[in-house]
Amino acid sequence: MIKVNEYYNGKVKSLGNILDGVPFTVGIIEPGEYTFSTEKEEHMNITYGEMEVKLPGEENFKKFKAGEKFIIPPKKSFTVKIEKPVSYVCEYK
Repeated sequence: MIKVNEYYNGKVKSLGNILDGVPFTVGIIEPGEYTFSTEKEEHMNITYGEMEVKLPGEENFKKFKAGEKFIIPPKKSFTVKIEKPVSYVCEYK
């Protein structure tokens, strides 16, 4: 069953489902700066556009573009800066 998620007054939206026992979301983020917390390990794959990410334990933001991915450990927070709309697929392991 498809689950609809909405955060930050609708500026971050995703659709979630499960494939082969692995939960995942497909989403779009509008321009802005947002902080998210993880429950499980998250594998974030950028599918369109780019975002700057401040990974847990890092002092600086790093840019990720379409075709690149980053991993966030469970029980951590990370911040993203978006200049233009970006899309992603996130797997929760």
